[in-house]
Amino acid sequence: MIMDSDFRDPPFLESERDGLTEYLHRLYSGAFTEEAIRAHLANYVGYSFAGYVVQVLLARLPASAKVLDIGCGFGSTVVAGREAGFDVTGVEIAPFEVEFARRRLERVRPQDDPEAVFIMGDATKLDVPQNSLDAVAFWNVLEHIESCDDMLETAFRILRPGGMVLIECPNYAAKRLEAHYHVPWKPELRHDRKKAAEYLRSLGRDSRYFETSVFCRTNWEVLGSLRRRGFELQELGTGLSMALRPGNLANMMRYWPRFVDFYNPGRPSVILSARKPVGST
Repeated sequence: MIMDSDFRDPPFLESERDGLTEYLHRLYSGAFTEEAIRAHLANYVGYSFAGYVVQVLLARLPASAKVLDIGCGFGSTVVAGREAGFDVTGVEIAPFEVEFARRRLERVRPQDDPEAVFIMGDATKLDVPQNSLDAVAFWNVLEHIESCDDMLETAFRILRPGGMVLIECPNYAAKRLEAHYHVPWKPELRHDRKKAAEYLRSLGRDSRYFETSVFCRTNWEVLGSLRRRGFELQELGTGLSMALRPGNLANMMRYWPRFVDFYNPGRPSVILSARKPVGST
């Protein structure tokens, strides 16, 4: 697994620490605790989560595969993916994060063009050629995009036949801690944003981040959206077909506990991949 120590340079310069911390405090004001800010610095500005992502890419994609990381944030998964040999680019709407990502890439991979690797813009308005990518990744991002259907429609269009989406995000139909506020979540609140905001305020939390930036994705919502677009559902780490059809009966019988977990409406997180059929256009 790729860690911070695997790079010649640290994930960020010590002179950048205060600016990063201040930015995260502003962005997640009223949502993140101090502990969550520190964890975000380690996991998403550093390479902790990126190491996990690279293991997925190595298991699922051919060498030099073209990957688009939607909502790439500070760019750690993009840098780690490129270090592992993949042609990864990222798109991010937040200027501060894109500027940081470009600055770091210039430092750790001077052979790359930062502006070509990190695109600043709205992921729902991508100007990417049809059938051009091997994978489109959504790492804890779909819950921040208002229309899951439109985003997955775009992903289907830009993927080559046989390409795949890689998805991980919190499931708001689950009884778990809310992913940003880290307070007990009530699944029934996913249907009413106003009541959800009131609930957060009742716990003494500022609900503005939730109201402006969180959309309550669920496992069944994402699975249904993918199936309607013709994607073939798979396990993320293994690529095992999770299709519910007669031709996949052997897998369904042999791995039935994994199928139960995959389709469980209350699983803590949405974790899956989905393949664009080879015969698609």
